[in-house]
Amino acid sequence: MAKGDRIIIPASAAGFFSLFGYIEKGTGDTLNLPEGMVNIGGNGKGFLLESAANWNPALPANNDGGFTSLALGDDVYIYATQQASGIAGWIASKNSTVPTGFTADNSRKIGGFHFGKVRTMADAYSAAASLPTQIVPNSCWDLKHRPKCDPTGMVEVIPDQLWVDIYLASEDGTAWPATVPISGYNATPITGTEGYSRLDYHRLVRNAGKRLPDYSEFLMFAYGVPQGATGSTGRINTGDHTGYGFECVSCLNVDQPSGNIYQQTTLYYDRQHDGPDSWKNDLNVGKDSSQDHGQWRGSQFRTALVGGSWSNAAEAGARCVNLIGTPWGVDSSVGFRAVCDSL
Repeated sequence: MAKGDRIIIPASAAGFFSLFGYIEKGTGDTLNLPEGMVNIGGNGKGFLLESAANWNPALPANNDGGFTSLALGDDVYIYATQQASGIAGWIASKNSTVPTGFTADNSRKIGGFHFGKVRTMADAYSAAASLPTQIVPNSCWDLKHRPKCDPTGMVEVIPDQLWVDIYLASEDGTAWPATVPISGYNATPITGTEGYSRLDYHRLVRNAGKRLPDYSEFLMFAYGVPQGATGSTGRINTGDHTGYGFECVSCLNVDQPSGNIYQQTTLYYDRQHDGPDSWKNDLNVGKDSSQDHGQWRGSQFRTALVGGSWSNAAEAGARCVNLIGTPWGVDSSVGFRAVCDSL
């Protein structure tokens, strides 16, 4: 290097981010934060990140003052903030945009986690297990270790390959067709009650940058949930396990993978193509029922619905699948949860 040449620190480049490892759950309700480098605010604003073991996000010194404890259903975000020393600060916040007291110019969201129910493999299929409420280990994410979509309310199913919504999908409040389904605690799951056809669910997951799962993916994320349903007369809110008689959480920490409402999959097929067929006009249903969507031709066009609903009992569970549902159904017993590939 010649005298006078300028040394360029990688973190000085706008958008730069690098961690030596992942953000992971620590002891108890703490995090292990790796060292790294991050750009906060644009070119020339690079900062180092120091590692921190068993970092407690609920301590006043570690968050933006918005909380002193964690509660079931919390989504918490981890920010790097500018410091005069050149060492970025770690700040936790329940705000999804910027932490209180900071701006987008002096802070940057770099990770997060969900606080929820956790079922270990030791408690697989146990209806008697009392599940702890804690930082969900496989919900921890950062800018490099995450799904391609917004990771809020999701858990990792296959390391570095697949993530799934913790909760059944609910509405974000935006009007159709721009409605974005979200994975949130104590929310009303989307079904045909809101006027959706099962064919509309593909549009919804697209709005979130996600997709519907196939049956094999359901088998993965539902593993370990006990058999049984809510016993109610209709859908119940996400996170509500009152009617089950057990805590309805899988070993990958997915809430209500069965027994509340059926969940739509990507599997469609002709159940019995062995006789005369004709074009059928069943597809003009749901949110865009006033529009013409074309027709289908075959004998018995069907779709796979998984998990079971409140009307089931022993039928609901980790491998439950109903193969007689029609794709155009509009009813209160079928909703969905979404999955997303890893970044």
